[in-house]
Amino acid sequence: MVKLFISSLLGLASLQGVMAAPKVYPEVIPGPGMPSLAELNVTSAELYQMGTPEELRARAQELDKRFTGKCGPAEAAYTNVNDIIACYNYLRNLGTKSCVAAENTVMCTAGKAHVYGSALNGGTSSYCRDVAHGVLWVINSCTRPNQSCAGAQAAYGNGNLIATAVNVKW
Repeated sequence: MVKLFISSLLGLASLQGVMAAPKVYPEVIPGPGMPSLAELNVTSAELYQMGTPEELRARAQELDKRFTGKCGPAEAAYTNVNDIIACYNYLRNLGTKSCVAAENTVMCTAGKAHVYGSALNGGTSSYCRDVAHGVLWVINSCTRPNQSCAGAQAAYGNGNLIATAVNVKW
């Protein structure tokens, strides 16, 4: 009787792993003219699972003071930080590809967040990894205890290109 009970418990425990549904992540959608996820050989799930690299967290505060980063600007602008992190990882993976911005140029949408670039004076561009660096500042400086986040910061080394991470409805 005891053997049958233990066998049943082991059988149920093994079924639990089989029956667990895989985690579904929102789709990461590159902005117009940006490389696709397939071109980068990366999936939306991978971008969500990457998180933010620890070694870059401290460096995110080392931005040029040509622009003062801002959080918000309003309650409706806030969205889930994990969606912003997925866009950060997308932009970081683009490396030295040029991210071109005019006025409110969408660079990435993930879940309920989008990251867009704006040029303060006409058009501008920066390496996408440098735009990601500005997004990382927003993640580190503007994430609230409830894991919502919104804000804007200049791309690393370019005070004319402002990376903004906000709710898609903002």
